[in-house]
Amino acid sequence: MVNFGCKELMRSRRSTVAVPKAKNRPFPSMGGHPAENAREALAQAFLKRSVKMLERVSSSASSEVLKSALSSPTDVGGVATLLSDVAPLGFDLSAADPFVEAMALGAVIKRELLTSSGGGLTSSQVSSALGITRQAVDKRRIRHALLAVPNGSGEYLYPACQFTSAGVIPGLEEVLRAFQIRSPWTQLSVLLAPAPALGDKTILEALKSGAIERAIAIAASFGEQAA
Repeated sequence: MVNFGCKELMRSRRSTVAVPKAKNRPFPSMGGHPAENAREALAQAFLKRSVKMLERVSSSASSEVLKSALSSPTDVGGVATLLSDVAPLGFDLSAADPFVEAMALGAVIKRELLTSSGGGLTSSQVSSALGITRQAVDKRRIRHALLAVPNGSGEYLYPACQFTSAGVIPGLEEVLRAFQIRSPWTQLSVLLAPAPALGDKTILEALKSGAIERAIAIAASFGEQAA
């Protein structure tokens, strides 16, 4: 039995962050475990390189673009918005990296998908909501009984749209297992998209209305041309 209803779910979702915020302190001095020292060295090198890139991009961006980036609720979202907005304004991102524009656009799309899904819940929040252990949550994710998207730090976020006040939407596990595509982001996009075969309802809406078999069939047919 779930321990909170829809209102509690939304309050919990607002307290969730997609990416852990970096602590406002310098990197610790070397001298610990060799593997951790190597990771810190890589982090410092990446930070130095990233700062130079952001300086170049921000110096070329207009006030409107910078305001748009600053309006993002997260730092990662701000960077993604900045990179996706400067390309149409004449800043040649491909000169630095031929794939950076596409990656920035992809980051924006993922952020919008997670927002449209009601936000992402951490494993601990799902554990509390469903009254099960975190290990049980992980097992459900692994066997495709729950949908989870990676947050870039080795953890997962669980889109809130798959839950109701009574628990997980009935039939979701069967739908997730029916998908031929394995990208969790693509699966989330399909779950949220209106399907003509379902009367322009989404798969999740069809599941809630009891049309489980039809929802499974739509999920199974998605991407079958490429299978």
